[in-house]
Amino acid sequence: MPPPGFTATTGPTLPVLVPEAFARWDPGQQRGYLTQRTIYAAEGRTLAYAYDCVRSATDGFAAEGDLHRDPWEAAATMIGASMALSRHGASRLVTTAVELTERLPRTAALLATGWIGILAAHTIAEETALVADHFMPDVDRRISEGLAPTRRRTHPPRLGPLRKMLLKTISACDPLGADARAEQSRRGQDVELVPIRDDRAIITATLTAEDALEIADRVEALARTAPVGDPRTLGQLRAAGLLALSRGWSCLPDPRGEHPGDPEARSAARRVVLHAYDDGSPLNRGISLAGYGPISGHTADELQREVSHRVHELSELSDPDTAAARRHAPSEALAHFCRGRDGTCVFPGCQTPAEKSDLDHIIPFDHDLPERGGHTTCDDLGSLCRFHHRLKTDGVWAYYRDTDGSYVWIHGPHHPDRDPATRVTTYPTGPLSDHAAPRRPEASRRQQEAAEAGATGSGCAESRRRPHLRHRRDAERHTLRAQARLRRHAPPPGPVEPSAPSTTGPGDEPPF
Repeated sequence: MPPPGFTATTGPTLPVLVPEAFARWDPGQQRGYLTQRTIYAAEGRTLAYAYDCVRSATDGFAAEGDLHRDPWEAAATMIGASMALSRHGASRLVTTAVELTERLPRTAALLATGWIGILAAHTIAEETALVADHFMPDVDRRISEGLAPTRRRTHPPRLGPLRKMLLKTISACDPLGADARAEQSRRGQDVELVPIRDDRAIITATLTAEDALEIADRVEALARTAPVGDPRTLGQLRAAGLLALSRGWSCLPDPRGEHPGDPEARSAARRVVLHAYDDGSPLNRGISLAGYGPISGHTADELQREVSHRVHELSELSDPDTAAARRHAPSEALAHFCRGRDGTCVFPGCQTPAEKSDLDHIIPFDHDLPERGGHTTCDDLGSLCRFHHRLKTDGVWAYYRDTDGSYVWIHGPHHPDRDPATRVTTYPTGPLSDHAAPRRPEASRRQQEAAEAGATGSGCAESRRRPHLRHRRDAERHTLRAQARLRRHAPPPGPVEPSAPSTTGPGDEPPF
């Protein structure tokens, strides 16, 4: 029996490719092979669905004469709401769908028949993104021939060999595009924090090869300065070396994290403010660190030693009759509560942390007459990432908070496939989600009436001041190819005399 709230239906049957030798395999091998091909074919259906969303949004906006709202962004929200994909995942699916459908039709056919999967499709779309349009038919032919099933090729290639084949193909057909892609890859540098269990986190850094080697060598050199008899493992010493670099120390911190020669150095170096949410559980078992998540009682006790407490009543944060509720910018206490309640952006599927999201007035704030509505209270604010905030303001989507604290999303007046009956519900996931129910239920009623009347979006599209995503990608392709062409045809730098004065300015490349 289906669980409560669900019903059973029949899924589509998907034709897939199998080799001639398939009939001579044992039943277990046949079943596993068919399962893999069916999964890949289903992923091909998701790509077709994504392209249908793009066409629907494009046609819908064109029918209204709307040249300002971005159909790719609207399609990404349609996909995110239906498939519970993150903003990045939905946008990536849209881009791959357009690239394969419009520029790589032969390769797209391999995905539709279940030969390659969605990860391979993403890789192909990203690696060929900077190839000029007039080279694409030849590139598509070579890629499809290099991937197509044969008597000997009964399984698709892994991602590693696939990337090597793509680099070789693109370099042969469009060397300039290969150079532009290499330059684009060097721009994709970032540092991310990934929470894991036991009050630990992983910091990942995507850097250029030379920068990564420099940091690794510095950390290794600091780890070697540990005195004889230090109880820490080599991994712990490397982690301590990275911490020393962040604090500007030239020596390793001791096992407690303190400077070995200056007990005041830690407090002087640590200028980072750590925000924590306490849901009221006893014995510090309900403490969550903003940007990380729940922490154990042991870590909470460590943080409590040098912490200042601020306690705020929810009745004050939800009162629409205060002076703070008449101001557009929320107070620090209100912002911390709303983000601690929501956890992430509250659009369906979006995983952008609330700490990196905007606090949106569900009913737009009235700057001329603040008392008329759009109050700045915890009952009237929701966490939205900038991407979904812009589309809510554009009137593509609308939402309101229900009396149980959930968020109900409906089609806005400018949604390309507007259906007034659509309801998609999301729930707060933050450490304070147990306190999500509005303190004043009449706020939910006002928000629902405004959302259903199409009054929660100003209709003054923020995107009108920025090009559409398709145009931005075309402009980036043109710019990166032009830069690669200049580098390719630039004369080699001449020898520099040792005594010559340096002319390198602050914005120039370093002289090496």
